[in-house]
Amino acid sequence: MSKIKKSYVNINSGQIHYRYSKGDGLPLLFFHRTPSSSIMFERLMLEMKNDRPLFAFDTPGFGESFNPDGMPNLEDYRDWFIEAIEKIGLDQFHIYAHHTGTHIASEIALQWQQRVLSLCLNGAAYLTLEERKMFQNNFSPAAEADEEGKYLMETFNLIKTLFPTFDSDLVDVELRGALRSKEGRNQAFTAIWKQDFMKVLSEINCPILVMSAIDDFFIDKLELIKKDFPLIKTAILEKSRIASPELQTEATVRLIRDFIKEVEENN
Repeated sequence: MSKIKKSYVNINSGQIHYRYSKGDGLPLLFFHRTPSSSIMFERLMLEMKNDRPLFAFDTPGFGESFNPDGMPNLEDYRDWFIEAIEKIGLDQFHIYAHHTGTHIASEIALQWQQRVLSLCLNGAAYLTLEERKMFQNNFSPAAEADEEGKYLMETFNLIKTLFPTFDSDLVDVELRGALRSKEGRNQAFTAIWKQDFMKVLSEINCPILVMSAIDDFFIDKLELIKKDFPLIKTAILEKSRIASPELQTEATVRLIRDFIKEVEENN
């Protein structure tokens, strides 16, 4: 992993941690799922290390970024990242986002219509208001620490269900992410269920690619997106549950490369 470097950027609310690798051309930014961090993109970044500048951010409340107070909304996450991106000095760029990251990335793309050149969304929760309410009503907060350590096994058993088969490395990384981000997980999911993602997606004007693993939680939403937005490109990845960036790395990179190449050639 020596090709990938780490750094922090100071914003008014705290520090945002990110991974990056240098390169030529327009940058590609990565926004991660819950409860992981930018570590989930290391395989993708190594596969793409010679493509262009790459930046993978830890969302506040996750990884090594600061812990937000209260219950931030998606506009807060958007503004934190916009401030960070400005301070790093990035002008125009492409975005690849995964699950929770798709909601944050969509808000950035909506705010910066001229600066976000393309948007790759993996595992987009394209939900109606009723579906969002259902998720919110059935949401269980992260397990609290107890004297017997039962919360560790409870969290471990939950994390195992996120992958198609048991992968000790992935489960270990995701478990550590979950234990670190107990409050961040609750904050991020609460913000997501309040976002009208359908409306946000309809107002973004940059080219969009939506992809999903065949066994992802939101695979059924791909057809709805295709129906509602004929200009949005879609793609299906092989079985990998929520871990297509890690388990379907080469296929994911191919989709990203081809999409960005087409966007840049048409500009």
